Amino acid sequence: MDEAAIRVSGYYVYSFGLLTAVAFLWGSFVFYKKAVESHFEDFHILDTVVMSAFWAFITGRVVFALLHWSEFWNHLSRVLMLTNYPGLDRWGAIGGVGLGVLFSIRRIKGRFWDWFDLASLGILSGGAVFLAGLYLLTHTMEYLGLAVVYLLLFIFFWQVEDRYRTYEWYRGKRTSSRSGLISGFSLAFWGLSFVVEKWLFHNQDSWSLIWGLGLLVGGGVLVYIRSGRTATEDIKNILKHGRKQN
Repeated sequence: MDEAAIRVSGYYVYSFGLLTAVAFLWGSFVFYKKAVESHFEDFHILDTVVMSAFWAFITGRVVFALLHWSEFWNHLSRVLMLTNYPGLDRWGAIGGVGLGVLFSIRRIKGRFWDWFDLASLGILSGGAVFLAGLYLLTHTMEYLGLAVVYLLLFIFFWQVEDRYRTYEWYRGKRTSSRSGLISGFSLAFWGLSFVVEKWLFHNQDSWSLIWGLGLLVGGGVLVYIRSGRTATEDIKNILKHGRKQN
C-alpha cells in the first residue's frame, strides 16, 4: 500500500488512483459530517479538507520519492510523472493531512487535537474503503481482513468520540478533559496494523518494525499526556495497591 505499482494484479495505476480518490472523498465526508456535529463552521471545514488533500498529496509524493531515491536521483522531473512513476507514501500522506489541519486552524486559532480527532475518523473510514477496494482489485484476503478491522475500529471511535471526555479513567482529577484520545489510539492502531500487515505479506524488516512499534508506543504516550492522569499519582496508586496485596 505504500507504493502504487504500475500494475495491481493486472489493473493499471488508473484503477489505483481512482480507488485512492474515492477513499479520500469518503474520509472527507466522514470528517465533514462529524465536524458539523461538533458545530465547526462549514467554511473552515471545507478549507481544512482542501488543505489536507493538497498537503497529503505533496508530502506523500515527496516522501515516496525520497524512499525510492534511486529511481528519482538525477531525474527529479519523474516526481511529476505520476503515470510512469506512480506512488504515494502512506505516512507522508497522513502527515500531510496533519499539516493541512494545522495550517487551516492556525488562522482561526482552533485547537489541533479537536480537529485531528475528527480527521483520524476520516482516515480510518477512508482506510477501510481503500483496503476493501484493494481486495476487489487483487482478491487478496489479507486486505479484506485489514479492511474489516479498520471499519470496526472506525465504528467504535465514531460512537465514543462525543463522550470519551466524560470517562473517569481518562479525565482523571480534572473537571473536564482534553481531546486527543481518538488521535492517540489511531496512531497506535496504525503502527500496530502496519507491523501486522508487513507480517501477513512476509515483508517484515527491522525499520518497519521499529516504525510501527514507535507509532504504537507514541500513540499510547499521547493518550496519557492528553488525559488528566499524572505519573506521580499513578505510581502512588500502584505502590499502594501493591502494599495492600502484600
